[in-house]
Amino acid sequence: MCTEKTPWEQVIDFHGHTCPGIALGYRVAVIAQKELGLRPTPDSELLVKASTHSCALDALQIINKATVGRGALIIEETHEHIYQFYFTGTQAILKITLDPSLIDQLASIKQLNLNPREKQNKNLEAIQQILSLEETDFCTIEQVPGELTKIG
Repeated sequence: MCTEKTPWEQVIDFHGHTCPGIALGYRVAVIAQKELGLRPTPDSELLVKASTHSCALDALQIINKATVGRGALIIEETHEHIYQFYFTGTQAILKITLDPSLIDQLASIKQLNLNPREKQNKNLEAIQQILSLEETDFCTIEQVPGELTKIG
């Protein structure tokens, strides 16, 4: 008997393991879907622009179906956790900016001198925190005028 995987399980399978980065990407991707509240038509496509190359991008590819290969996932490295979502043919971008203090908190885990089990436990705690935080506690969501252009 075959059971359908949840979106979270699909992201984990695609990425290869669980980590705080995919938890962030998962939350951002789900928020974007909720905020946009619409599906593309045959002549409209969702484009995503990320300002950092991180594990979060794998979740965006699975949940939002915006892939690098199709040119629908645009990465402009500024080392900031800012994600923009745009349906072609519209006039506004949904911009989600992650709270820098959360990013700093996650980075500090990597700096700790922990054995593998302790590191795994810290990562699991961080994932649980990310998945349970209220949106307003870890990101800013805003509509900004503009548009994105597909690569390629």
